[in-house]
Amino acid sequence: MRSFISRTLFTNLIIATFGLANSVLLSRWLGPAGRGEVAAAMLWPVLLVYLSSFGLIQSCMYFSALPNSEPQKVWGNASLMGVIQSVIAVCIGFFLMPLLLKSQTSDVIYASRMFLIMIPLGILTQYGVSILQGRLQIRLFNLMRVIIPVGYLTGTLTFFLTGQLTVINIIFLHIFLNAISLFAILFSIVKIGLGLKLQTDVPLAKSMLKYGLKVNLGNITGLANLSMDQVLMAAFLAPVNLGIYVVAVSSATVLQMLPQSVQMVLSPSIAQRESSEERIDILKRVFRYYWMISLLACLGLAPIIYLGVPVVFGAGFKDATLPAEILLLGIFFVGAKEVLSNGAQALGDPMLGSKAQLIGFFVTVVLLCVLLPTMGIIGAAITTTAGYMVQFAVVVLGLSRNHHISASELFRFSLKDVSESLSMLGFNKRPKQFSESIERINS
Repeated sequence: MRSFISRTLFTNLIIATFGLANSVLLSRWLGPAGRGEVAAAMLWPVLLVYLSSFGLIQSCMYFSALPNSEPQKVWGNASLMGVIQSVIAVCIGFFLMPLLLKSQTSDVIYASRMFLIMIPLGILTQYGVSILQGRLQIRLFNLMRVIIPVGYLTGTLTFFLTGQLTVINIIFLHIFLNAISLFAILFSIVKIGLGLKLQTDVPLAKSMLKYGLKVNLGNITGLANLSMDQVLMAAFLAPVNLGIYVVAVSSATVLQMLPQSVQMVLSPSIAQRESSEERIDILKRVFRYYWMISLLACLGLAPIIYLGVPVVFGAGFKDATLPAEILLLGIFFVGAKEVLSNGAQALGDPMLGSKAQLIGFFVTVVLLCVLLPTMGIIGAAITTTAGYMVQFAVVVLGLSRNHHISASELFRFSLKDVSESLSMLGFNKRPKQFSESIERINS
């Protein structure tokens, strides 16, 4: 499992690097207003992919990872439901877009409507990628995820050099990249022996939907927590405010590649185990090392963001520094929450993360109503961070109540833990005890 996490972390580093580079170039070439228009045009179609999936992205991973699973039937069920979900989501998005983006120009609304074509491509691709994740086909899983960020940066550079860097061209680029991703995932599914014959299973489909709907409650409120600030800015504030805030978010979310790497491998690894005791033991061990590494990474990124944002993105984005620092703290807590809640999903408890997201959502709504009108993007950053901290606390308490995993078993701070955590990053020789722990997990 250590090698899987390392490979996934390396892939996430590549994705983050390409994403940050693209964000920097778009910010410099388009300015705050243009960068805000791109963000507004892409916002709702991307959200609709996850809102309309009804949690089947996580459900595909879980049911593909279980012992004696039938991933071909999982794919068949997901594909059929994905087509139905896409039709509904595209129709809803087309009619609501003028209302959702009422403060944007007609060109931005048109571009966002065109981007709705991405929804069926994105949904089916995500279902396929989740099956690869569930089967621990990590090499293919990671390969599929780099297609869009690499293609996005390449396309952005090409448009700039040819003088065609516009919002609508960026939208068409993303549609094209999502089509390539879907083709690649279909090829990968054939490669691992599942074939493209759509085998459906009604009882399995019901179980997938039941599990997915529990997760989807968290997905909906989680996306609200994640995007409510940007949604309100797109609706009520000028594009320049959204552009600056997007840069702040991009800078802070660099830290997310670490928890994403851990949870992408941890969840299917837990689900594949036979006994609940073994599943819980893996979650506790891996999280202890993750927690320490994440803390060290957060402390290291804080001064880099403070000094680097105005230099990298340009003087026009200097106001993004403070919200980025506030959001970095939030990312630290939400990353820990995501690792633990995904672990709970793998334990067969998808509702814990959803409860945390729901409670965090109410905190976010209340604070946004108070802080966004009075403090602008600073208030939005404070709100997001507070919501993430509440979610984290709910998950920790839930693990203690539902699975008898105490906070003392998850969090430790000692020189020994620091040494073992650093060894995971390769900064010193791996201690014998940690080596033995990893071997036990792998066995």
